[in-house]
Amino acid sequence: KKRNERWNKMFRRLVSYKNQHNSTVVLRYHTTDPELGSWVHNQRTNYKNNSMSDHRVNLFNSIGFVWNAHDNKWDKMFQRLVAYKNQHNGSMSLPSRYEADIELGKWVNLQQYYRNSNNEMLSVHRIERLESIGFVWNATYACVLDGKWMETYDRLVAYKKQHKSTRVPQTYIDENNGIFLGRWVSAQRTVYNQGKLLEKRKDLLNSIDFAWEGKRRPR
Repeated sequence: KKRNERWNKMFRRLVSYKNQHNSTVVLRYHTTDPELGSWVHNQRTNYKNNSMSDHRVNLFNSIGFVWNAHDNKWDKMFQRLVAYKNQHNGSMSLPSRYEADIELGKWVNLQQYYRNSNNEMLSVHRIERLESIGFVWNATYACVLDGKWMETYDRLVAYKKQHKSTRVPQTYIDENNGIFLGRWVSAQRTVYNQGKLLEKRKDLLNSIDFAWEGKRRPR
């Protein structure tokens, strides 16, 4: 009986937490209520081990309880990435140090790392979801393959007119449209050195005396 009373008391605390934070994802070592965080963690474990009564499962479901906190977090980050893409005209050129949303930049970088290292933390389902929105797995090519090459090239032309140079600092961002021009310029050099830059793009860059590596232009 005492166990049931304690369980009901903790459940009411969870309901209060949800009303206050609009979420049932309580960190295990939550700074304001570590006891609740630990209890919630144990409930997920019991559910996973099929050692929770149907009555309690129904109670959790009635408040929209998130059984897998990790999946819930991933889904939220995915939606933030979709919002970023819509805001930036379909671009997926998101740097790992994206100051407007540092957490999202790191998350994107982590997905690329998981995929390229064949890490099991990235399931086939998640890979398919990312690819459905045109996610670029190789960070080096993200700003080369996202369909905005000519738009970014035009920004480089404008940059050269203003600064008399195509040597753009790596961290430079074009304030007119949020294009990561410095990263894009660096990527052009990388792709060229790997022999993967299209001839017409190389010609366009040569036409503005693009600084490849040093002062020499490729022939």
